[in-house]
Amino acid sequence: MTEVRLHAVELVPERTLGSPADDEPLRGRLTFGWDVLPVDHEGVPAQWASYVKATPDREFRQLLMVCSFRPETPAGKGEFRHASLGVALSTPDGRARPVARLIDPGERTRPVVGSGMGMSFTVKAGLLDVGVEKPPGAGPERDEWIVRGHGASQPNPQWEFRRVKDFPLVGDHPVAALVELVPDRLNMAEVLVAAELEHRSWGIRRYRARLAPSPHAIVLAG
Repeated sequence: MTEVRLHAVELVPERTLGSPADDEPLRGRLTFGWDVLPVDHEGVPAQWASYVKATPDREFRQLLMVCSFRPETPAGKGEFRHASLGVALSTPDGRARPVARLIDPGERTRPVVGSGMGMSFTVKAGLLDVGVEKPPGAGPERDEWIVRGHGASQPNPQWEFRRVKDFPLVGDHPVAALVELVPDRLNMAEVLVAAELEHRSWGIRRYRARLAPSPHAIVLAG
């Protein structure tokens, strides 16, 4: 078992032409948490366990992270449209860097039903009757990604989150990386979160929050 403690994140708006002059940071809408686990921790994906077993001369850690998106409130307006979580793995001297050998998820999906709706036109007694018709077999269910990971075998893994039809971007979204450490060094992770929210009156607004240094610095080993 692991306990991820969530920390409130303050989202700072990006200044753009036409943005409100009194635009303040967005609070209470996003929390972020993490835990650093050994590779033999229960619940490790089978693929990760096999990878670690095949490379016994290397040292690894599991970096588990959770982004939690909260619904719109009177004090924090706007609906989450898209967000990203980027991780920069490093050592103090920068000459060698930890690497996210495997990431999870590569892609997380939800089934979305297409509308498949069309317009029907019928003339009745000289009047145009406009209706909606659904052709037989239309509107098949398809999988749309809601979380997508990038950067396996790189020191800068990243995940994207997005809303899709019938699935707003709310709730807890866990992601993880199997990090190969640099031996005998302090191994760290810096996190950057960016988000797009759609406002009824302002349109789409972009926000950023850098979760470092302390208390949001993540120490992997050292």
